[in-house]
Amino acid sequence: MTTISMPAPGGIPLLGLGTYPLMGEEAYRAVRMALDLGIRHIDTAQMYGNEREIGRAVAASGLPRGDVFVVTKVDPGNVGASRFAASVARSMEDLGGPADLLLIHWPPAEDDFDAALDRLMAERAKGNARAIGVSNFSPAMMRRAQHRCGGALVNNQVEFHPLLDQKAVLATARELGLVLSAYSPLARGAALKPAAIAAIASRLGRPTSEVVLRWIMQQGVVAIPMTTKRENALSNIATLSLELSAEDMAAISALGTRQGRTINPSWMAGRWEP
Repeated sequence: MTTISMPAPGGIPLLGLGTYPLMGEEAYRAVRMALDLGIRHIDTAQMYGNEREIGRAVAASGLPRGDVFVVTKVDPGNVGASRFAASVARSMEDLGGPADLLLIHWPPAEDDFDAALDRLMAERAKGNARAIGVSNFSPAMMRRAQHRCGGALVNNQVEFHPLLDQKAVLATARELGLVLSAYSPLARGAALKPAAIAAIASRLGRPTSEVVLRWIMQQGVVAIPMTTKRENALSNIATLSLELSAEDMAAISALGTRQGRTINPSWMAGRWEP
């Protein structure tokens, strides 16, 4: 099976496997399946409670560790000074070594924002992460964070799919030299339903999921769909051979609104903009 290594700008494999909300043996089996099929990008987080299974699956795959790109994220409850370093040490133990990309999962509180980024930089300096980034940061937060880190951040992982207008986030990421990664890329199935997407899929003879994922990746955004099914993983891989026309891209982009968010925790109220 061909390795899925086509990179987005920044060297992050363009297609990965999301692992939320998989736990235990289900998480282990999904990662083994993905790696066996050639996917080389695995996304996890302290919050998911499955880092140990991800580490075990990567080790059991027999692949050189340098061939697998592993992403994890520091939980909001661990981002403070008293817990950050210890939590990252536990993650590295569970994963079996340094992460390829370590993210702050959710924006820190205002009074700890800059200091949390300093802690993230310190983990990279200690060798616990080959690269660092953030997740769920607004454009203004991205600018502040990248300035604080002296341009060292490479990634912002955000909800990204056709139903959510993230043009400002994507434009800011490009301005700052960051790659966006798309979690919830199918909007928990809602992005498969619009008639415009179904019409494009029918004309191309491809599943609607492939059209949605291609719309994401064709913009240079990394897609990390979760699946436990081999047929779905193979379909996700097949997306890499698809090309959408400019007209198709525009028709899909027109579906997005700022109200299209599916992940919207209470602690982010008022923090998504600007």
